[in-house]
Amino acid sequence: MELSAIAETTVEMWVLIDAKLIARSQDKIDPIIKAKLLDEAMSLYMTHIINEAKGTGKPAEQHQEARSASQKQLDYISDLGGDPSRCLTAAEASDEITRLRKK
Repeated sequence: MELSAIAETTVEMWVLIDAKLIARSQDKIDPIIKAKLLDEAMSLYMTHIINEAKGTGKPAEQHQEARSASQKQLDYISDLGGDPSRCLTAAEASDEITRLRKK
């Protein structure tokens, strides 16, 4: 993944975290905590990209046959308190379920 794509993704994740916190009336959270949330989100995202690239033998951007998450996966993420709308592939949904179950 190119540095510009990583930077763009970082900004998108930061905006997403801010939007979620504001939506939950938690807009006055310490910047250090926000930074930790961003760090964790980016770590999960980058791990997924690396694992996906290893699994296909191609860069993650070239992997075009990603299977969509099943409705059962999306429902389970919702039951665990997650946001299933951001899980687009079965692998991403699986990663999200694992992360939510560790909480």
